[in-house]
Amino acid sequence: MKKFFKVLAVLILIAHVFAGMIYIGIIPIGFFTGLHLPEAGRLAEFILHLKENVDEKEPAPPLTQPEEEEEPAQELAAEETETTEAEEEEKDAVTIELSEDLPDITEQDLYDLTEVLVNAGALKAASGSGEDLSDLIVCDLAADIEDPGHFTAAFSVQTDDGRIERGPTADMRVEMTEPFLAFREDEVTLAAGTEYDTASNILICMDLDGTVLTEYVAVDGSLNTGLPGDYELRYYIYSRVNGSSASRTVTFHVEED
Repeated sequence: MKKFFKVLAVLILIAHVFAGMIYIGIIPIGFFTGLHLPEAGRLAEFILHLKENVDEKEPAPPLTQPEEEEEPAQELAAEETETTEAEEEEKDAVTIELSEDLPDITEQDLYDLTEVLVNAGALKAASGSGEDLSDLIVCDLAADIEDPGHFTAAFSVQTDDGRIERGPTADMRVEMTEPFLAFREDEVTLAAGTEYDTASNILICMDLDGTVLTEYVAVDGSLNTGLPGDYELRYYIYSRVNGSSASRTVTFHVEED
């Protein structure tokens, strides 16, 4: 069997050689076959053409699975950054909630209104992560001198980074029995040598009928801003409506530069 294939290979090689010699005219094919020379040339050309096609034919490339397009790393990083920033903003957000049903507020409650409302469960503040921030709530109280007994309270929270988150406002009707005296700060810190007007800290000073009594405030005690130390001043006001009075104490801390 092996001899047969060897003989066949030799015959094919000889056929290729003869075909080439016929094509270039060394051997006229018509001499052996009786064909005319043009026909022999076309036959030889056809045989060579078949050979070239077989020799030059390349195997088909192997089938491969199409590669999935990967999302660019920069886009993924940007999405992760946006998600992280959104989560941080949500975590840093502050919510202040005020109940629509407020407890009855007395005149004395106004002096510690935030604490009264928080303890009553009517006011609370929380961060986006659920941290209780109720102890950071600040109350900005205002009195309506055109409508004595009508007070407005605006609540806010100042975060660690200095942001002020403002919350709801409460409108309250309070029955007044004495003049009302409130300060911006119950404790004031001053640098030594600072000039200070003791009346500048007064926020509300009002009689029962809405009359402003700031110019009638009496102060007991002294403040020496040139000498570092702690000082207490007691402020008094008297009603011109019913003769009642109200007093409040403010502490001053004078510190060295």
